[in-house]
Amino acid sequence: MMKQADYFGREIKRIREDKKFSVRQTALQAQMSNSYLSQIENGLVNIPKPITLEKLAHGLRVPKQTIFKLAGLTNTITDVTGTVHSTLIDVPIIGEIACGSPIIANENIDSYLPTRSESLPNGTNFYLKCRGASMEPKIPDGAYVLIHQQPAVENGQIAAVLLNDNETTLKRVQYQGDQVILVPDNPAPTYQPIILNQDNPGKIIGRAIQVQFNL
Repeated sequence: MMKQADYFGREIKRIREDKKFSVRQTALQAQMSNSYLSQIENGLVNIPKPITLEKLAHGLRVPKQTIFKLAGLTNTITDVTGTVHSTLIDVPIIGEIACGSPIIANENIDSYLPTRSESLPNGTNFYLKCRGASMEPKIPDGAYVLIHQQPAVENGQIAAVLLNDNETTLKRVQYQGDQVILVPDNPAPTYQPIILNQDNPGKIIGRAIQVQFNL
């Protein structure tokens, strides 16, 4: 039977190659040496400690729970202090949201995404899948953004905003006098701010608090 370290290393290499990341690029982002990452991928070292697993997740741009699961930590997640946290909770991924209907309704839920319970604020939380590159590099296309439902956000925070009855957009909110301006993070001229007013109404439905990347 394949040793756990061999399996872990092969899966790490598969993820890296699927993302078309080089060893050097991944190691740099993970704050580790190229040689150590190569040893991990070839099963030449034991499963890394939790603090290194978290760095590896950052380097590969995947959720920490993905790496912890590959390492054999399937039921709980251990943080850098060694504290064992609660099991994962299924948070709904929302598709289209219609004005006037509850956000967390069966017809709106596409699927669920496991999330650590301690990272969830009290209240209603859900995921939206980012479509497009207007919020890159902070939120890439295809990322899952955890939204905490609330009717307003502070100036400069990223919010999910409902437009045109059922279109949802993720933008950074700026207040200028009586105007609300939705600003993209991507500086490319393709992406322009959206001004909310009587002719172009919008409704803040929640604040973005976390980003997850799906493999």
